Amino acid sequence: MAMRVAVISDIHANLPALDAVLADIDQCNADAIVVCGDLAWGPEPAATMDRLMNLPGPVYFVKGNADREVGERHGADQGLPEWIAEINEWCAAQLSAAQREFLNRLPRSVTLTVEGMGDVLFVHGSPRSDTDPIRRETPDEIIWPMLAGISQKTIACGHTHIQFDRMVGETRIINVGSVGLPSAARGACWALLGPDAALKETSYDYHAAADQIRRSGCPGANDFADHILHPPDEGP
Repeated sequence: MAMRVAVISDIHANLPALDAVLADIDQCNADAIVVCGDLAWGPEPAATMDRLMNLPGPVYFVKGNADREVGERHGADQGLPEWIAEINEWCAAQLSAAQREFLNRLPRSVTLTVEGMGDVLFVHGSPRSDTDPIRRETPDEIIWPMLAGISQKTIACGHTHIQFDRMVGETRIINVGSVGLPSAARGACWALLGPDAALKETSYDYHAAADQIRRSGCPGANDFADHILHPPDEGP
């Protein structure tokens, strides 16, 4: 059955941003929500996971690279920078065993039939890898190998934190942006698919969110808060 689908990604444990987006989604008559990864790497991991895991269905999840790294407690010995490894460990320690297991069991992709758009493949980075960065300016010839072997003509993704809607050959790629750490946008970004793609941006109280983040105890909390208050022009 074809559905209208709300798509969110890269929440990065920014609970105020997530709550604001979910309130907007409640008003748009979506049939389902897809969460395209990077849920708990950030200042409020346990509360964010609790909110997501208790959403009324249907809700579909895809594993992002940060979910894998937090769930498996990846450290500097896996080649990560020390500051990322420190946040991974702190976030993993905040989560319950059930929340970490939830992250570790997430699938790499989900396919749904979307009203007016047909089968849509939902991934984090690309169909090939959760760390592949697809940006609005990435040359087609770099993206083509990432799409090898897929049959869907539309892909929804995240990872690079900037929204776009572009064609690569005959494949439409929609990056829904980031809820919790957006770049090139002021608000929390997401998308509504069906019967076409609508890129959305939700405003919320950024200053209150930054204050909440600074009190979280997360390593790098001030950097997270500054990102919320002054979003960069370029994604990670």
